[in-house]
Amino acid sequence: MGRSGRLAIGAIAAAVAAGQIAPNHLGAAVALGLAAVVLLAETRPRLGAATLLPVIVGAGLIVLRLTVVPAGPPFLGHPPDGDGPWTLVITSTGSPRDGQQTATLATPSGVALPFVIAATLPRYPVVIPGDRVVVEGRILPRPDSPYGSYLLRIGAAGTLSSRTLQIESAPDDLGRRLEELRRGAAEALARVLPEPEAGLAAGILIGLRDEVDRDLAAAFTTAGVSHVVAISGWNIAIVAAAIAAMTGPLGRRRRSVVTVVAIVAYVAFAGASPSVVRAALMAGVVLLARETGRAGRATAALGWAATALLATDPGLIGDAGFQLSSLATAGLIAWATPLTGWIERVGRGRLPGWLTESLGVSLAAQAATLPIILISFGRLAVLSPVVNLVVVPLVAPAMAAGLVALAGGAVVLAGAPPIIGAVVAAPGWVILRLLVTVVGSAASLPFASVSLDPPFDVIAATISTIVIVTIAWSRRAGRSHAPRDRPQPDPGLTARPAVANPAAQPGEGGAASRRGRAARRIGVMSLAGAVLVAGGVVAATPGRYARISILDVGQGDAILVEGSRGGRLLIDGGPDPDRLLVELDRRIPPWDRRIDAVILSHPHEDHVAGLALLLERYRVERVFEPGMRGPGPGYAAWARRLVTSGAPLRLSLAAGDRLSVDEIRLHVLWPIRGQVPLVPPDGGTGINNVSVVLLGEVGARRVLLMGDVEEGIDPTLLADGLPRVDLLKVAHHGSRTASTEAFVATVRPRVAVASAGAGNPYGHPAKATLERLAAAGARVLRTDRDGTVVVGFEPTGMTVRTEGARVATTANAAASTGKGTDRAVAFLCAIPVTGIAPGRAPAAAPEAPDAPPSWADGGPDRSPGRARPVGYHRGDDGTQAGRGRLPAALPRTPTVAGGRRARRGRAHGGSAQGTDSGTRWRRRSPVGRVRAPPDRS
Repeated sequence: MGRSGRLAIGAIAAAVAAGQIAPNHLGAAVALGLAAVVLLAETRPRLGAATLLPVIVGAGLIVLRLTVVPAGPPFLGHPPDGDGPWTLVITSTGSPRDGQQTATLATPSGVALPFVIAATLPRYPVVIPGDRVVVEGRILPRPDSPYGSYLLRIGAAGTLSSRTLQIESAPDDLGRRLEELRRGAAEALARVLPEPEAGLAAGILIGLRDEVDRDLAAAFTTAGVSHVVAISGWNIAIVAAAIAAMTGPLGRRRRSVVTVVAIVAYVAFAGASPSVVRAALMAGVVLLARETGRAGRATAALGWAATALLATDPGLIGDAGFQLSSLATAGLIAWATPLTGWIERVGRGRLPGWLTESLGVSLAAQAATLPIILISFGRLAVLSPVVNLVVVPLVAPAMAAGLVALAGGAVVLAGAPPIIGAVVAAPGWVILRLLVTVVGSAASLPFASVSLDPPFDVIAATISTIVIVTIAWSRRAGRSHAPRDRPQPDPGLTARPAVANPAAQPGEGGAASRRGRAARRIGVMSLAGAVLVAGGVVAATPGRYARISILDVGQGDAILVEGSRGGRLLIDGGPDPDRLLVELDRRIPPWDRRIDAVILSHPHEDHVAGLALLLERYRVERVFEPGMRGPGPGYAAWARRLVTSGAPLRLSLAAGDRLSVDEIRLHVLWPIRGQVPLVPPDGGTGINNVSVVLLGEVGARRVLLMGDVEEGIDPTLLADGLPRVDLLKVAHHGSRTASTEAFVATVRPRVAVASAGAGNPYGHPAKATLERLAAAGARVLRTDRDGTVVVGFEPTGMTVRTEGARVATTANAAASTGKGTDRAVAFLCAIPVTGIAPGRAPAAAPEAPDAPPSWADGGPDRSPGRARPVGYHRGDDGTQAGRGRLPAALPRTPTVAGGRRARRGRAHGGSAQGTDSGTRWRRRSPVGRVRAPPDRS
C-alpha cells in the first residue's frame, strides 16, 4: 500500500472519529480496521515515522476541513410537530408501493431548521426529483426497527404518510430538463417492453430505480444481485469496456479520452446523483489506469479519490454507498485479475474471455463489500455466488439489447407503428425476461437470503473480515517467498497484452481464418438469439380459448376477460397501477397491447386507481361506468385522462345492457338506469351499491361477477331471477355484509373467488362468508392466498388454475377469521376526500389535465388543504345506504342494447343457449369521439 493509501486511512480514521462512531458509521469502522490490517501486512516489519506520516496528514486534512467549515448535519432529532401543510422538495423517489409513491423530501434551502423525511404519497400526480410539493400529515419519529436504522443512515428525521399531494412548482434548469429526458427514455422503454422488464431496463440503463417493480427489486436483493438494478461502478465499467472495445483501432491515449467522455456522458444521463458520481470516480480511476497501461497506479488513484471526497464532505464516511463503492473498487484492484485467472483455469480455457473477466470482477467486488453488507444491512445472500454465475453474463447483453429497445421505443413515440418497436425490442425482452426468471426463481428458494439480527450481524461481519484479511495476508506471504527471478503479477487490473501481429502467431491461420471464425460466431449467436426470441413469442401467445382471469392486484378488483378470437375486456383496475400493469403484461404480449373495453364497476379507489396509468400504456377503445363520480385521487386522474385528446369513448352501463367478447356474452344486471346518483351519498356503502353486476355465458357455463354490491342488493337480484353459476366472483372481497345465505343457496357456485389483499386490515374475506360458500359446495379460492385465478373455458370443460400462490401468514390467518388489524388503517381503508362536510358532494373532477385535483382544495367549512378521510371499507362493514335517483352522468352507447328490465324468474333462469335480443358490443367496433360527462351538479 502506497502513500496515498495511507493518506486515505488517516482521512477515514478522522472522519469516523468526528462522527463519534454513530450506528451508521459501523461499516466505516469495519472498513478502517480492514484497511489498517492490510497496511500492517504491507509494511511489516518496518513501521516508523515515514510510514505513519501520510496517515497523520490525511487525518489532519479532515480536522482542518471541519475546523474551517464546520459540518452542518441534517436535523435528526424529534421531527416538527403539527399536521402541516408542509412545503418540501422531492430529493429522490423510490419504487411505488401498494398504489402509493415513495419519496424522500427535504425542506427548501434557507429554512432555519432543515430536516429530511421519508414519505408515502398518493400515486397521482406523479412527482420527480426537484418538484416542490405541498403535503399534509403528522411527521412520525423514526421507528426502532431495521427501517429506522435505514432512515438514520440517510439522515431522515422521520416518516410522513400524506393523503394529499399538490405540486407547487418545478425548477426550470438544466438538471430538470435532463431529468425529464431520463423519464422520457423510461417511457420509451415502457412502450415496447412489458413490465417488470421495462422498469428493470430503466434501472440498469439510466439509473431510474424507482421504475423497478418493488417485488422484483426485493428479489434481486434476496438473491444477492442488487448491484444489477443500481448504477454502480460495475455498470460504468461495462459501459467503458464496451466503448474501449468499439474504439480499439484508436491509439491508447485517444481511446482513454473517448472512454472518459463516455463515462461523463453516461453519469450525466444516469442522473449524476452523488452515489453515481462516486461510483464513476471510483471506477474511472481503475479504468483509466488500465487504459493508460499504468495499472499499478490504480491503488494510488483510489486513495487520492477517497481522500478528496472525504475532505469535501466528511459526512460521507457514514454513507453506505461511499463505503460500498470504495471497497468494491479496492476489491477490483486487488482480486479481479487473480479471480479471473482462477476462473480461466477452472474452465480450462473453454469460457470466453469477456465471461471470465465479468465473473472475476463481480466476485471480487462482492467479496470486498461483504463485511459492509453484513454490518449495515444484516443480510447474507447465501446463493449470491451461484446466482452471479448466471446473472453476470446476462447483464452486458441486457444493457446492449435494452439500448436497442430504447431506440425502438423512441421511434414508436415519434409515431411509428407499435409493431416496429416490439420487433426491435424483442431480443431485449427475452434477455430481461430471462434475468427476471432466474432472479425470481433464486429468491424463492429456501434460505436464499438469511437475515441476521444483532449481534449475529456483527459476528458474521467480523468472521468475513478475518477471512478476507487472512487471504490477503497469505497472498502477500506467498509473493514474498516467490523466486526472485520470476516476474510477479501486478495486483492491479492489468490489461491483456496486445498482440502486434495476430496473423503471425502460431496456429492462428492468418486474418482470413480469424474473419471466418468471427463470422461463424456471429452466425451461431444470431441463430441462438432468433430461437430465443421465437420461443419467447410462442410462450407469450395466449391460448385460443375463452378465459377469465381474476388478477391478484392486492386489496381490490381487476378481472381480465379474453375471448378465443382475441377480444379483451378489463373490469376494474385495482388500487395499484404498477401491480396491474405487471399482471396484465404477463398475459398480453407487448406487440398487441390492446384492450377493447374497460368497465369501471364503481368509483372506489380499490377499483379505479390503476386505470389512469393503464390508459397511457394500452390502446383502449371504450370505457363504461355506472355514472357516479368518485371522490379519490385515482378517480380524479382517471377523469382527467378521459378528457384528453385521443381518449377512449366514455359511456354509461346499466341493467338490461348486453355486451359480448367473442363467444362470451355478458348481461348487465345492476345498477338500474336513472337511479345512480351523480355524487356519492357517502364514502362506503352508497358507492358500493352502484357496482356493475354482470352475468356471463360461455356456451353452457355461467359466470357471475358481483362487483362490490352489499347485502341490500341481493334481494332485488334474486327477485329478478338468478341461475346456478359455475364461477362466482364474490361480492365486496368476501365481506360479512355481502353474499347472503339466500343468495349463495340460489346461485350455488362450483368455483367462488374472493379478491382481497394479503394481510388487509378489514378482515376480507370474512370467515362467515367463506363458510357459507363452502357449505354450498363451492371450491373457494382467494387471491391473497392463491394468487391470480385463471378460469378457462376449453372444449373439454372448465379448468381452474392459480398463479403466484402465497404462503399463509399470521396476518392472513387473522384476516380469514374476520379479525382485522388496525395497523395503517388511515392509509389502506380510506379515500382521501378533502374539503367535504358530511352530507355534501365532492367537487367535480377537473377537466384540464394540468389543473389541481378537486380533492386537494379546501372546502366551505374546512380550512384549506386539510383532509378528512372517509373510509370505504369497514371491519364489519355496515348497513346499506339509501339510493338516490339522479340521472346517469354518462351517455349511453348506441352499440349496447338497452333492453327492458328483466322480469322476475325469466331473464336469466333459463338455458344458457338463449340468444341476444339487441345489438352486441363487439371488439372491432369503431371508436367514436370522446364524450365528457355532462355537468349535472
